[in-house]
Amino acid sequence: GGTMKRRAGEREKELKKKKLLEELGENRLPYLTPADADFHQLWKTKYSNLIFRKADTVPEELHQVVQESFLTLREHNCFFQDLVRIKGKDFLTPVSRILIGNPGCTYKYLNTRLFTVPWPAEGYDIKYCTPQIHDACKALMRLNDYLHIEAVKALRGQNLFETKEIKATTVIDREQSFATSLTEQGSVSKDQSSVCVPEDERSLKNRTSYNLTLLNYMDPLQMLYLKQEPYFGMGNMAVSWHHDENLVERSTVAVYNYSCEDPAIQESHEEELRGRDPALWHVGLKVAWDIETPGLAVPLHQGDIYLML
Repeated sequence: GGTMKRRAGEREKELKKKKLLEELGENRLPYLTPADADFHQLWKTKYSNLIFRKADTVPEELHQVVQESFLTLREHNCFFQDLVRIKGKDFLTPVSRILIGNPGCTYKYLNTRLFTVPWPAEGYDIKYCTPQIHDACKALMRLNDYLHIEAVKALRGQNLFETKEIKATTVIDREQSFATSLTEQGSVSKDQSSVCVPEDERSLKNRTSYNLTLLNYMDPLQMLYLKQEPYFGMGNMAVSWHHDENLVERSTVAVYNYSCEDPAIQESHEEELRGRDPALWHVGLKVAWDIETPGLAVPLHQGDIYLML
């Protein structure tokens, strides 16, 4: 039953994609970058669940151990391309990966299931082939804990903002004297309360209880061919557009960005930024199957973090 449903879902997606590309023809959808005047307004109104944290907000010592762990795993040849099946054909992914996390966890995409290399979780006696691999896995567990805390903070902030918006609506809808008492008591009118109830702490923690981390590695210079982004004309793609359907419903995603090249080289591009600099990695966002809303291309610098709530 599950396989049939999945295949039906894949067919439906392909039909939607085909229809969208037919509608576009030779045209491309617009997308905004930080160089565009409306970039931040679009982000706020259409992509408000994307939360960005610049590298300088993250503890320097955490940057150091995490980035060392990436290099250790690369030096020990721990990254592998996956063999995936798309439309009945087998392909090697352009990105090499390793899955690290709680012992026994798995992650599935494109009919391929990955098993975690366990990090040193409490209560488990895990043997590593070298102390360096142990330290690398431990550093990623620390990053995971940090991202969990940041995601909980972001969700609390979002809930607080939504609660304030409800209160503001209530104030407008009521007479001033009644509105004052509402504001003082911090209550919400009955007809509004069913619309948006602030989440409790348990729910917030469940949505951010990250149990694994998927490390993606790619050297664009080693790639003979990369797919072109089809809707916006954004150029080469390391990872195609995707909506991850194997996550627990309403769970958040946290991403840490690191480039193995010398940070000095990375920073030298900043002054040249005009729209989307192809020398910088970007994360692209779009509203699924929507040709009205412009896309968003957000540049990623060394050590930047973003959360998708």
